[in-house]
Amino acid sequence: MGEGDVAALFFDNERGIFVITGADWFDTSDDKPYEVGFVTKDKKLGCVYFDRDSMSVSLAEDADHSDVQGCCAEDEVTLIMKAIQTL
Repeated sequence: MGEGDVAALFFDNERGIFVITGADWFDTSDDKPYEVGFVTKDKKLGCVYFDRDSMSVSLAEDADHSDVQGCCAEDEVTLIMKAIQTL
């Protein structure tokens, strides 16, 4: 695994977020350096999708697959965090 940083935060609703940044991570860029994952209430990786056109977040705890959202800017990470907290 390459250079980078990982942060995780769990909220009062028992769900969480992890944020990965660094040049060697899968889906980041200089202007959007974060990749975000959503942790479900039962501590599994959920599905997170950020729609940049509408600035909306979709989260699925019971999706058939898990998925992270890559290439996020700081303000987009904040919107995803807020969405997770409202579940």
